[in-house]
Amino acid sequence: MFRYVAVHRIIAITLIAPWIIAQGFRTLWAAEAPADPDLSTEGMRRLGPFHARPMLIFKDVGYDDNIRFEAQTPKGDTTATGGVGLDAVLLTGDRGGVHLYQELDYVAFQRSTDFNHWNGNARARGIMLVKGTVLSLEERFASDRERPNSEIDERLRRRNNAVTAAVRTMQRRRLGLKAYLRDERIDYTSDVASLPDVGRLLNRDETTLSVIGEMRLLPKTAFTVEGVVSRIGFDDRTQGRDTRKRAILPGFRFDPAAAVQGDLRVGPLVMTALDRDGGDYHGLAGDGHLSARLGHAARLKTEFGRSVEFSTFGSNLYFVSRQWSLALEQFFSRRISGEVLYRRGLNHYPLEAPRVLSPAVLGIRDDRLTTRQATVRYRANAQMSIAVTASHLTRDSTDDFYDRSRNFYTFGTTYSY
Repeated sequence: MFRYVAVHRIIAITLIAPWIIAQGFRTLWAAEAPADPDLSTEGMRRLGPFHARPMLIFKDVGYDDNIRFEAQTPKGDTTATGGVGLDAVLLTGDRGGVHLYQELDYVAFQRSTDFNHWNGNARARGIMLVKGTVLSLEERFASDRERPNSEIDERLRRRNNAVTAAVRTMQRRRLGLKAYLRDERIDYTSDVASLPDVGRLLNRDETTLSVIGEMRLLPKTAFTVEGVVSRIGFDDRTQGRDTRKRAILPGFRFDPAAAVQGDLRVGPLVMTALDRDGGDYHGLAGDGHLSARLGHAARLKTEFGRSVEFSTFGSNLYFVSRQWSLALEQFFSRRISGEVLYRRGLNHYPLEAPRVLSPAVLGIRDDRLTTRQATVRYRANAQMSIAVTASHLTRDSTDDFYDRSRNFYTFGTTYSY
């Protein structure tokens, strides 16, 4: 069972700005859209001073034909995840409010019971509205046992605890500004013999400052520029893995009511290793999430991303992850739709390392990832939706030892009341 190391701070955030509570529960928003999405009470019920949405979660019920993600002796098993959640908002008139979220899940396997585990995440965000400005303080905590990225094949316990202070101007004019300061703690715990050093290599603290400027070019299109600086400090200073990152990411944001919806950003990223040679990166980074309507009954979706991820492989401090996807969703009725998705990715490791099967041979490792997926969704009502998914994942590496494939067939539903 994971431990909620952040509970005391989450409770503290719910009590920030005591003067808010003293204002009493005055006029609440009705027809007018809230100044911040976290102040929306759509789909929620009144529970005393709160608007709340309890949830029952039943997801990833199905069959995985390679639960340990092994190449030589893949093992399949039936799995299911069940949980409960609560989404709640406390509004305080025109002064702001507090948004709370909590989810707790249990993941069970039919035969491989050593994989059974709890997952959970919690979020608390206090919001204050001051003269056209939104101020907020947020705490997020998550504890999951899963493959943390496309490099590590074992299910590890990862705990994230992030505190974010943010300020932004309300979108009432052509120009807008947003800034946030985030401090995040990342911890890995492994009892797997093949990964004894994962915590020593990856446990770290990250501090990030971001400033985002926005200019509305058209009624539904805005140009954005984000400047980001980060400092990453690892627990084990003897590894020489401490780094700094700087990035400038221009992009566009499209209104949800536009023909093309979503956002994209891409720009130069510089990562500097403070205590080692061969750990610097100079190149592009960014991401995008776009969708467009095709007629009245179809939607085309695409995503892309390019990022630098910390690595545990050989002497590589990082690997460069690139991926893109294309999906088409067809609506057969107001409640039923089907979607097909194709995703390609590449993980590139900049430094040579010995081949696992031929240690005397050095080479650059590249992993090519391919996902094919089909989903059918049924929206019973505003409170419940059902999804059935079949997916096939392959990893083709230049080091054949890391070649993998996996088929996953799942059913899931979420009910809120």
